[in-house]
Formats: sequence, structure tokens, C-alpha cells
Amino acid sequence: MQRRLNLITALLVLGQTIGRGMPDRPYDEHRERYSSSTVGLLKLLELELQFIENLKNYTDLLSAKANTLQDLIDSVDRGTERTLAEREKYVSNPLNAFGLMRRTHQDWPKWHHYINTTVGRVELQALDDILGKAPDSQDMKEALIGMNRIERTYALEAKDLAKGRLLDKQYDIQLSIRDCLSLGQHKFQEGDYFRASMWYRMAIKHQPEPNAEELNTILGDPLKDLKLNYAKATIIHGLSTGNLSLSIQNVLNITEATIQKASPADLEAFIAELLNQTDDDMSREMSAFEPAPTPYEIGCRGLFPKRTKLVCRYNFTTTPFLRLAPLKMEEVNHDPYIVMYHEVLSDREIEEMKRRSGQMSNGWADQKEANSTKIRDIVCRHTWWREQSAIKERVNRRISDMTNFDFPPQEDLQVANYGLGTHFKPHYDYTSDGYETPDVLTLGDRLGSIIFYASDVPQGGATVFPRSRVSIFPRKGSSVFWYNLYDDGRIDTRSQHSVCPVIVGDRWTLTKWLHIVPQMFVMPCKPRKNEKSP
Repeated sequence: MQRRLNLITALLVLGQTIGRGMPDRPYDEHRERYSSSTVGLLKLLELELQFIENLKNYTDLLSAKANTLQDLIDSVDRGTERTLAEREKYVSNPLNAFGLMRRTHQDWPKWHHYINTTVGRVELQALDDILGKAPDSQDMKEALIGMNRIERTYALEAKDLAKGRLLDKQYDIQLSIRDCLSLGQHKFQEGDYFRASMWYRMAIKHQPEPNAEELNTILGDPLKDLKLNYAKATIIHGLSTGNLSLSIQNVLNITEATIQKASPADLEAFIAELLNQTDDDMSREMSAFEPAPTPYEIGCRGLFPKRTKLVCRYNFTTTPFLRLAPLKMEEVNHDPYIVMYHEVLSDREIEEMKRRSGQMSNGWADQKEANSTKIRDIVCRHTWWREQSAIKERVNRRISDMTNFDFPPQEDLQVANYGLGTHFKPHYDYTSDGYETPDVLTLGDRLGSIIFYASDVPQGGATVFPRSRVSIFPRKGSSVFWYNLYDDGRIDTRSQHSVCPVIVGDRWTLTKWLHIVPQMFVMPCKPRKNEKSP
């Protein structure tokens, strides 16, 4: 208990010493976003551990100072000179009188200097340095967008997320009242009043924080205007879904007028009526007008119909080497052709890949337009494995064995790591989708793509082909291969694919794009099914 009180005291002092917030830095799209990868989140966790360690040291120094001052108080405040007669008796004794004079003349200035001396200067400087590395507002926004993406993509509900339930699994985690409030505020600002209402509801129903009064002094009161905002979000959602002819601005105006006219008692009664309903009833009632899930969302949830007449077999025919060491192949789809290979990336190769991925950069969903100030979506953190390595050459030769494609074994591979709710929207790998790479000029368009999964992902993180209605969930050591073009070079729009947000897990991938020009003698054109041979 005393330790907690000391920590609160330290926080109060820190609030005056290093400020209450993190000033925003100018936007820099090359700056690492902690939220965009597990690698970044690990760095942020390490930063928080450093913050807490310095805070502990600072608290210990404050506590030692407080104990010293308490010793002074105990030595002087004997509690025996309560009345005027007692005080007269005390100063009438020359020993007491001299001691009083000496203490007030000699000791007081020294105690005053001691009190005004800042303790823990080193720790305070370290805390300042750590604060300078804290996530900025754009990183926080990316985290909120990521949480929203997870919630919407997988049709998760605030009542479950707040209590640590993700899909069908319960975790020993609960969001705090401030977490719920932050999510509600973001959704309100984004115009998602249904989900804003549910998150406000979770914040209102949350158990009070321990030492709430002291924490509110430091962090602000999360309950301030919370019920009012809950009422607003609920009314706006009800009006906008109940009368589709009203513009959102009219809905906002009507809501504001209604709130202004209502008495405090009427508002309290309205909110109490809402809170008396069960969470399930409120969620069911308010989600009645939610749009149907998109093919992408259906695929992320693993709800595409199961394919039939597919087999798993050993592939020992693609190259002569496979006669000696066949690969485990699983047919995923016949038309378009999609296959998985299993046990084709070893733990040692994965560790080598990660070891050579130290300098990662932001991966973007699209190219930056000239003179554009638009903030682009970060897909992940990624890097190119360019260093020459026997393991990289071995992986490239394995790709050749899987595909029978011709390319130098020294070619680069892309390594990617995904973060909090990051995803890759449905897109094509061929360049007519607007993302052109320099090697296209010499090697031609991307004929095929292969992705190695370098980690298991317990929940989420699938590769989805919405047009082909195929979902592939990551399995460590496996790979998936497909064609982006027909063998005559024309695009196959069925190759559209996407990466679903990870719910729980650490998604690492190794990707190779295979270009068409080097394959002109390896893969001759064949008649299309709807075309006749001459």
C-alpha cells in the first residue's frame, strides 16, 4: 500500500516536471510506427519496461527523501506542547530555548535547501529521453484504426473485446476504462455511432479504477461527459438508421437540440433505461442495420464454402531434383491454380531470415502520388533480404523446384512482419494495378507469386482470394503459390488477394515475385480453355 502511495506521489511530481502529454512531431511517413509490426511493438514494450524501471528508481529516491523529512518531523513534533502553559514551560528551560534558537538559525536554511533540491535528476532525464521516443498521435491513430479493423473484419463486439474474449477464445486480459473510452471516442469521430455507443457503454459499466481520485488528478476523469456522449451516440445511431432520408448533418443538429432541451433528470432517466437493457439486447438491436459482410470479410472469417476434389500429394515431377527429394503439396484450388507446399522452410532458415531483417521500413498499400499530402495506409514493416547467403540461395532453389521457374538463386526476397490490425487491402500483384517496380522494365510483369509463412498465427492473418473465394491461413514452414497472369501474359483478375488483420499472433512472411520474361522458354503459351487450337 505504501509503495502504491509513493508511486502516486512520484507521478504527481512527474506530471509537474515532465508535462502531461507528448507533443506531436511533424508527420514523417518514414518514421517507424510501433503499431505496424510485432517487431515495433516489442520495441515499445521494452521502452515501457525502461520507463517503469526508471520510475521505480525515482520513486525510491523520493521515498528516501520523504523518510528523511519524516525523521525531522518526528524529532521536533513531540506532541507535548499543546497549551500556552506547556509552551511557556518549554521555552523557559535554557536547554530547550538554546536548541530552538540553534535549529531555527542553523538547521532551517539547510533543510529548506534540501527540500528544494531535486532528487533523481538522472532518472528524470532518462524519463524525458524515453518520453521523446513515445508513440506520436499518428501512431496512436494507426493503433485505433487497427483495433477498428479487427472489430469490423471479424464481427467482434465491444462487450466481448472489453472482457478479453476474441472470437471463441477467452484471454486473461481486460481493457481498462480509459481503453474503452479511447475506442469510443475514435469511433464517434469517425462517424461509427453504433460502435461508439457500445464502447461508451462498456466504459460506463466498467469497475472503478483503484485510487481513482489520485489517478484522475494525473490522467483526467474518464467519466466526465461519458454518459452524455453515450446518449448522443445512441440517439444519432437511432435517428440515422430510422430515417434514411435525413442527412447526417440534420441528424447531428436534431440530436444536439434534443440534448439541449432535455432536463438533467430526463437525460438520467433515458441513460438509466439504456443501461437496464442487457448488452446482448442492445448489440442485437443496434446492429440490425449493419451492412452484409464483403467477400473479403467472409474470407477472413474462414466462411467460404469448402472446396472438393482436392488432394494432397508428393510433388516429384516439377524438376529432376524432386525425384530425390519430393515436396509435400496440397491443392487449394484448381482454377485458378493455387497450391500450398508444406515443411519447405525450416526453423533455422526462419531464424536466419529474421536475423537479417534488422533494418525494416514501412510497407505501403499503394505508391505515393506526386505532391500528395495524403497519409497512406501502412501495411506492415518490411525489408529486402539482399545479402548473399547460402540459406537464401537454398530457399530460391526450392522456389524453382516448386514452380519450375528460371531465375538466379541470388535474387532478393522480401521479408514482412505485421502488427496491430495491419492488413493489405484486396489488390493484384501485376503492375496494371498501379504498383510498378523498376525490375518490371527488364523482367516483365509478375507472372506468379509465392509467400512463405515464417510463423503460426493462432487467430486471423489469412491470405484471402475474394474473387476465387479461397482462404489460406498461415502455417509455419508452409508456402502458397499462384499465378497472376495467364501464360500468354494477359492478366488474371481472379488473382486478386489480400492479407487479413492478425487478431492474435505474430505474422512473418517471406515473399518472392516471379517475372514473365525469364520464363518465355520454360513456360510456353498454351491455348486457353475457351479458345480452340488453330
